Amino acid sequence: MTLAIDRIDNLSAVAPTGNGAGLSLQLNDVGHGFDFGGEILPVLEQISFSVAPGEFIALLGPSGCGKSTLLRLVAGLENPLSGELLEDGVPIRRPDPARVVVFQDPTLFPWRTVWANVALGLQAQGLLDDHGRRRVDRVLERVGLAQFAHAYPRQLSGGMAQRAALARALVNDPRLLILDEPLGKLDSLTRIRMQGELVGLWREKRYSVLMVTHDVEEALLMANRVLVFGPRPARILQTIDVELPYPRRRNHPDMIALRTRVLALLGAGADS
Repeated sequence: MTLAIDRIDNLSAVAPTGNGAGLSLQLNDVGHGFDFGGEILPVLEQISFSVAPGEFIALLGPSGCGKSTLLRLVAGLENPLSGELLEDGVPIRRPDPARVVVFQDPTLFPWRTVWANVALGLQAQGLLDDHGRRRVDRVLERVGLAQFAHAYPRQLSGGMAQRAALARALVNDPRLLILDEPLGKLDSLTRIRMQGELVGLWREKRYSVLMVTHDVEEALLMANRVLVFGPRPARILQTIDVELPYPRRRNHPDMIALRTRVLALLGAGADS
């Protein structure tokens, strides 16, 4: 694809309608906290929202407000102290291959090559046949790591390792892709390219996406909706519908207006 600094390219003109292969997600009055010597430190409070199949939702908020904790609950890695989380109407109790997580840190296995790390999920499912191998090759090409397929994690930069972790998630064709600051360690030009690739893959595969980012512009460029959180214990301050056609331009007046609106919300939340 052509790298463009002011927009996300290579996308069709309309967002998914929500009837694709992605799963639905429903959070009802979710609350959570951490036990410190018998005293509960509240982190999330009365969080309620839904994700329709095929939607791309971005979460924005101050550092430490509980966004990453919320992703862990959705992934089934922890259970909430109150409320419920439903996947296609069924309570989430544990991790599931349909929900794939990419954390801030790549967590690649150092003894496996990049190719073997990316292929791990397919191998565990018994799907590493000729078709599976071609899937691994294609996704490595897509994230720009084809030439490093036989390298080991110690031979990669931080940004390259993060791209390998993204490839490991994408090769499994998830129904819900859970992203915790997935592009934060990339240089600016690679980050722009990967924003376009992630949105292009989302449109092609039609899975649902839940992404935490601290980059307001990134959220507005990529997501159908942006949920703005206040400080801990986090509540949703406002939901912003991003009703702009793709490709979205960073310097478009509507984008600038949305960015100003979100920054004002974040500033107000920090002062509350």
